[in-house]
Amino acid sequence: MFISRITYEKLLNDLAKTYKIMRKRLLRISLALALMVLSLIFYFTVHDGDLLLISFLSALSLWTGIAVIIPDRFYTVIWKNVRKTKAYWISFSLYLFFHVTLYGIFYNIVLGGFNFFLYFGYGVGAAVPPPPYLFLYWVSTSPAFFTFIGPYESDVTPYTVFIGLILAALIGANVEKIFELRRLLQERKRALSMLVAVPSLGVVSGTSCCLSLPSILIYIAAVSTGTFSSVVAILSSPIYFSLTYFGLPIASLALLVLNLRDMNKIIARLRGLSSQGKARLS
Repeated sequence: MFISRITYEKLLNDLAKTYKIMRKRLLRISLALALMVLSLIFYFTVHDGDLLLISFLSALSLWTGIAVIIPDRFYTVIWKNVRKTKAYWISFSLYLFFHVTLYGIFYNIVLGGFNFFLYFGYGVGAAVPPPPYLFLYWVSTSPAFFTFIGPYESDVTPYTVFIGLILAALIGANVEKIFELRRLLQERKRALSMLVAVPSLGVVSGTSCCLSLPSILIYIAAVSTGTFSSVVAILSSPIYFSLTYFGLPIASLALLVLNLRDMNKIIARLRGLSSQGKARLS
C-alpha cells in the first residue's frame, strides 16, 4: 500500500508524541511506586530510629507519591488554567487556614457547644506504628502538630494538609471562574443572578460537606431523643470515622471538580457566542 511522504512523516510524529507521553507516564508511575515503597520501608524500620523523624519521612514519601501519580490534567484544570487574582488567593488562603488549623476546633464547638476556658497549648507528636493493615491510617494521621485553645483541640496531620491544599486550590479556582462567568454574563446582560448562583451553590456545598453534616444530625437527634449512649458507639466506630474523616473531604473534592468542569463549559460557550457576535459586527 502506497503511503505519501507527508502521511509517513505525520505518522512518525504521532508515534514520537505518543512515545513521549507514555514514557512520561511510566516515569511518573515508577517514581510514585518507589516513593510508596520507601514509605513502607520507613514504616518497618521505625523502631530502629527517631519515631518523629521516621514518621515524618514515611508520610512525606507516601503523600508525595500520591501527588506525583495524579494526572497532569487535574493540576492543569485546578491550577495552570486558572487566572490567579486577589479573589483566588483570598479564598485559597482563608479556606486552607480554616481547614488545616481551625476545622477541628470548629467541629468540636458545633458538636459540644461553647464551653471555653483560658488555655493555649501546642506540640508535635507521632503515633507508634500500628499493625500493617492500619498503615494508611498511620501515614495519614502521624506525625501531627496539635494545638489546644481552651478545651478544643485541632490536629494538623499529613492527610489534612494534603487534602486541604487540593480543596483550597479547587475553591480558589471555582471562585475565580465565578467572577469570570459574572463578567461574561454582564457583557451579555442575561439572567446574571441565577446563572451565577448555581455554581456558587456548588462551591458552598463543596466546603460544607467537610463539616460532616451527617455526624452533626445524628448527634443532635440522639441528644433530643435520649439515645445518646447508643449513638456514641456509631460515631466512634472505625467504619464511621473512616467515612467521615476520609470520605467526606474526597466527596467535597469530587463535587468541586464537577462544579469547575461545568463552569468551564459555560464560560467556553459564552466566549464562543461572544466571538461569533464580534465576527458578525466586523
